[in-house]
Amino acid sequence: MPFWVAKEALRKVQMDKRRHRYNQVDRPENVIAMKLDASYFFERGMRFLQRNDLARAVKAFRRTVEYEPDNPVNYCNLAGVLAELGDFQGSNELLHYVLEHMDPQMSECWFYLANNYANLGDYEAAEEHLLRYLDMDPDGEYAAEAEEMLSILIDEFGGGRALERRRREEARAETMQAIQDGRYFLENGQFEVAVEWLEQVVEADPSHIAARNNLSLAYYYTGQYHKALAMAESVLERQPDNLHALCNRAILLHHFGDEERLRRAVDPLRKVVPLHPDIAMKVATTLGFVGLHAEALAAFRRLARLVPPDHPMLLHGLAAAHANLGNLAAAESLWRQLSRHEDCARVADYHLERVRQARAAGLPSLHVAYQLDVPVEMQLAEVRDRLQTSSPDEWKRDPLLRASLYWSLRHGSREVRQRVIRALAVVGDEDAQQALKSFLARSDIDASLQEQTLVALKRMGAKGIVKLWRAAGPAEIRLEDVRHDLILDLQPQWREVWSLAEMWLLSRGLRSLVNRARRTWLTFLYDELFLDLRKRIVKPESWASGLLYVVLRYANVPVVQRDLAAQFGVSVSSLSKCSSRLEQVVLRAGWQARRSREE
Repeated sequence: MPFWVAKEALRKVQMDKRRHRYNQVDRPENVIAMKLDASYFFERGMRFLQRNDLARAVKAFRRTVEYEPDNPVNYCNLAGVLAELGDFQGSNELLHYVLEHMDPQMSECWFYLANNYANLGDYEAAEEHLLRYLDMDPDGEYAAEAEEMLSILIDEFGGGRALERRRREEARAETMQAIQDGRYFLENGQFEVAVEWLEQVVEADPSHIAARNNLSLAYYYTGQYHKALAMAESVLERQPDNLHALCNRAILLHHFGDEERLRRAVDPLRKVVPLHPDIAMKVATTLGFVGLHAEALAAFRRLARLVPPDHPMLLHGLAAAHANLGNLAAAESLWRQLSRHEDCARVADYHLERVRQARAAGLPSLHVAYQLDVPVEMQLAEVRDRLQTSSPDEWKRDPLLRASLYWSLRHGSREVRQRVIRALAVVGDEDAQQALKSFLARSDIDASLQEQTLVALKRMGAKGIVKLWRAAGPAEIRLEDVRHDLILDLQPQWREVWSLAEMWLLSRGLRSLVNRARRTWLTFLYDELFLDLRKRIVKPESWASGLLYVVLRYANVPVVQRDLAAQFGVSVSSLSKCSSRLEQVVLRAGWQARRSREE
């Protein structure tokens, strides 16, 4: 007997616990009235199954279908006997009939179908039906058997294609949903794009709460704090207990320094005990962010009941709370546990070093952020180093790095902002352009930062109208109208190099080479010197002579390094070194131009 038939018979198919009955009322003692109904034939079929008389069992179960054609369980029993007889196709037809015409929610049919397809040798179809069953009833009666059968199909029969296909479909569905509610853009650090997209979503559907919460975050990440607070309040007007909005509001009130409103805003966060790990994590992190470290520690301890004890975000959250409270020994122990996670080792080592330095300096506590991210200082150092490589594709799409760059652009020191401007110039995508345009519109940046931002936008090929502040007030300019040689204004030495080279060419009647020399020098500035604040020009004469040597040689004008170096009062080795650096730019620019023409 197929195990799933017997199991079904004992569990569900007892025909509402009816049995065939013997009615002896008003009958002679030697006469038995027999009621022929579905229950009778069900029990008869079970007796035949126990005797392994499958042919007669099939006949009996067919009669149950005839007597009760609307009972899907009868069809399942008959399908099971057919499967035992090897008629898997006939069994499948009955099971599909039940799902399509009688009870689509009868999830066990998918498990029965999986068994049949496995017996037919169609392992991929069996895998598909097992996945369907587990989707519909992950804690169902056959869940354990389904999981075991799925493992066997994958491990012993080379399966897994259906599972991989299902995972891809789920990932696509998740991505589409994440795009719809804006999470995709936030998770990838594309905050400017998130604002633009979510504003459209909320306008089209004002009741979309998830989009409103994410728009509040997007406003916050782009420095639009008043809009962020208003959006959080709009969610709470609709759903006063929405924890995401309560957390967002608390963070924003902390930013504005509104202590009285903040005290009232965090009160429900102190009392709530979320059962969902993600929400519990956000509540705990929010309490820590607004400075309630003892409450944050308690919240993270409650979170420990919902996630594994070595969960990286839990370990860091507990460590951060202890560090902020002055429990450096406890924090150190937790970060040592975190360092065992390969992906988090850098963050853990960074904070362990800070603990060591704090002890050496006699500090009672450490100020530690609760987000499990690479600290801004480390990220900016990484950006600086990676800017020297020729293949930034690996890191420029890193969402955590991008988020750090945007945050530093808004809140960093002047030097940090200068580095971020250059990093975004390398990233170069639409969202990076929008971030720089928004930064340019701020009234608290000086003319030098404005010029550096414009140069970065020119390097990225950005177009359109941008807003910026002049001495007389706000103004608008077209990026297409910004001079390409604006970069010469960023460093006096850069302009001096060009002035020396231009004067030399003009004094020798080589006006035709001026534009070529200018393009070469500007290309070098945009591609090399602008991108790294550490690179300095110490002696403009060396670079001017090197520039001229490259231009003259490529224009087939006779030139001797020794003579040119003597005219500028520099050594031949200095000229040669500078010309080699410049020549790399010329060659690279020529290769890129050829590739563009070919494409």
